Amino acid sequence: MTADEITKSRAADLPAIVLISQSEWGLAWVFAHDLARHFTESGHPVVFLNPFPKRFPRPGEWRRLLGRLLDRPRLTHFVNHPRPSGLSIITPLTLPDRNRLFTWMNRRFFLPRLKKKILASCGCREQRLVFVFLPFATSVALAGMLSPSRLVYARRDGYEDDPGLRHLDSREAELLRRADLVISAGQILAAKCRVQEHKVLDIPGLVDFSEFFRPVIEQALAEPLCCYFGHVNERVDLPLLLRVGQCYRLRIIGRLSVDWPAGTGAEIVGMVPRDRLPELLAAADIVVIPYRLTGFSRSIFPYKIFQAFAQGKPVVATRLPALEPLAHLLYLASSAEEFLEMIARAASEGSEVKLRRQEMARQHDRCTVLESLRLRLLGIHGSPQ
Repeated sequence: MTADEITKSRAADLPAIVLISQSEWGLAWVFAHDLARHFTESGHPVVFLNPFPKRFPRPGEWRRLLGRLLDRPRLTHFVNHPRPSGLSIITPLTLPDRNRLFTWMNRRFFLPRLKKKILASCGCREQRLVFVFLPFATSVALAGMLSPSRLVYARRDGYEDDPGLRHLDSREAELLRRADLVISAGQILAAKCRVQEHKVLDIPGLVDFSEFFRPVIEQALAEPLCCYFGHVNERVDLPLLLRVGQCYRLRIIGRLSVDWPAGTGAEIVGMVPRDRLPELLAAADIVVIPYRLTGFSRSIFPYKIFQAFAQGKPVVATRLPALEPLAHLLYLASSAEEFLEMIARAASEGSEVKLRRQEMARQHDRCTVLESLRLRLLGIHGSPQ
């Protein structure tokens, strides 16, 4: 038997991975995307399930819905991130979990069909590792129907404080009880999940270190280029971001879901595929994260932190509680005036702190952390550090 035949034979014995995600494949690159990439690279068939609907489409959103169901990113105005071999992307056709009737109809009519589609995409593997990202009734029901060999709850944000999700039926207590492992994003979310401490693993963020890394260059920044990358939505402090654009050069990489005033002078790049981000980020000098401080944002850890750290970039951010453990590597601000002042300070920092950021990013390298997680879930050895 050749080496290729041996590799294929071993891959055929690997369990399938089902990611019941909270984020669209074509939106910002987050933890679910890194999981999909790593498990496919390791030989697993992976099903990435786009989020279940949280509400009915509004007028003017039918084009987006059609694009999601047909898997046509251009119709949705999303981007087509690189899709690794072995990845299947499915958009579920269900009702939003707004009441018991809709939840019952999902279980009775929609989920059985969805289950068949997922199992077919899994190659009918008997072993399945299922990741659930939002603990709502239909997601938890589907996870149970898939009879997972391992069930993982990925607690990535403070969903209970998100106004758009409060009307949905949470089954978190049930999910925490059934899960074999809970993966949190930061210590604040970890504390909310700590039913059995040994089951909770904190992975706040990841980065493909070799792809994002750039050598540190000592230079004075007379006119620094600030960069915000990610989704510009109601979670962003828009007046503060506008002030940054008035005082400094500003580049925005990501989707705009708010009205951006014309004539602000900011460079709007829009959404880009994941493989373009390292070079676009490398051209910037300072990363800004001006979030509004709300019940939701108080518990989140921005996933982009270690991507910026891999390039040594100074990060100026709203003083989010989840970022306090990294305060020695960040510039945290409690007001708009302090935020602008921190940008000025970041523009004159030396190279030593940049190198320390890169070392921190190296410790959160996607391949290292997720391979340890994969082996743990397969019961091969150890647990992630």
